[in-house]
Amino acid sequence: MERLNREYIALLSGTGPASEKFWELERRMREDKKRGGVVMRMSRSNMELNLLSLLSDGVISIAELDGFSEELREKLAFVLRDHRDWDHGDS
Repeated sequence: MERLNREYIALLSGTGPASEKFWELERRMREDKKRGGVVMRMSRSNMELNLLSLLSDGVISIAELDGFSEELREKLAFVLRDHRDWDHGDS
């Protein structure tokens, strides 16, 4: 959220007509709301998917999951690594 706030401030502080900055901010916020780190319903049944979404979006890192089991951290790291390899066409 801090990163988003800095980006919004930079957008509003930039050059150009106020109306253009306003509408660009509105568009950005609408898009950002779709991302995992902004709006997410947390539940035990969706925990792994939520954590993967947060990791994938760069909101958190594996290192920040110290309170979770080693097994879960390894599983998330494996899935995330596998997903990134697949996205880049690696085999």
